[in-house]
Amino acid sequence: MSLLRHLEHHGVMSQNTAQRPPTTGMGTGTGTGTGTGMTTGTGAGTGAHAERKAAYAAGRSFFAGVLMLVAGAVDILQGVAAVHHNAVFNAVTGYAYTFNLASWGWIHIALGILIALTGLAVLMRVPAARYVGIGVAMLYLVAQFMYLPYAPIWAVVSMALAGWVIWALATDRGAGASRAGDRY
Repeated sequence: MSLLRHLEHHGVMSQNTAQRPPTTGMGTGTGTGTGTGMTTGTGAGTGAHAERKAAYAAGRSFFAGVLMLVAGAVDILQGVAAVHHNAVFNAVTGYAYTFNLASWGWIHIALGILIALTGLAVLMRVPAARYVGIGVAMLYLVAQFMYLPYAPIWAVVSMALAGWVIWALATDRGAGASRAGDRY
């Protein structure tokens, strides 16, 4: 695709105007130079950055939805293993948040189903799914903190992923956001 077609496609130049690209010659360009020999072209910076930023935010939300689906599935499997008193988990005594291992299993099964369904809603771009996803990820983070003694490495990894999901969903402004005024 030629430069002119690319600029026309992004609305920098209209199809009826045959403008030359900006030059840095001695006052020979078609820009806004003031006689210093440097000219700047017209239409520079008209939305390309905002479009890239919006695409990046949409990519983060998509990845957050995928992570939620995977985390929900793993949480369900972790809960099933806990319900069956699998020997994979550490034996814990004297912990402040002591539950029966089977109770933790049922909590993780329920939370895993909720996380997976919310992740699916985020992937489907349901408008309220981002807000629900933030809340569910906060619950998941707290549950993993309380589950630390049973599976310490996985709990820390899960808490980090939950924090990233919260950030990704909180910073996506959605399709209806004003792109011209976006700063962050």
